[in-house]
Amino acid sequence: MDPRTTAGRWLVMLFGVGLGAPAAAQNIIGATQCKVCHEFEYRVWASGPHAKSDKSLSEAQRKDPKCNTCHMMGTEVESTDLVGIECERCHGPGRYYHRRYVMRDKELTRLVGLIDPKPEQCMQCHTAGGPSIEPFVFEEMWAKIDHGREARARWKRNRTDAPPPAGEVEDD
Repeated sequence: MDPRTTAGRWLVMLFGVGLGAPAAAQNIIGATQCKVCHEFEYRVWASGPHAKSDKSLSEAQRKDPKCNTCHMMGTEVESTDLVGIECERCHGPGRYYHRRYVMRDKELTRLVGLIDPKPEQCMQCHTAGGPSIEPFVFEEMWAKIDHGREARARWKRNRTDAPPPAGEVEDD
């Protein structure tokens, strides 16, 4: 890797401070942190099935890895602040990419952990052998949680011209 590139310089700096050492669970920042810049995406998540996936589990199921692996952030994440399946379950732990100056560099965000979800990731939980009554059809399910660039553009077109509430920042 050429250290003269932006990404190369960042990687040298980050590896110099021990990027790979902490466990994945320690690198999770939570959906409320993501909301600071990603208001639309947060609203889609909060009103969708992933935010409430833990509510369908009994106390015994919450302790059962067969259930909590897909319905919760996992047993390795011990926080009452994290509910259901949060942003980082699909996009990767955000500790290193969540800062605005990192998010502005698409190559850098991916180098330090941002994942662009693909249907294969969904299929890790939405399996044919799972307890769901309906078969998982990616295109149909994605329509229920779509928070991509085109969905955000539609949302912005339908909003008033009022600025976002105090403390919220729009992500462009």
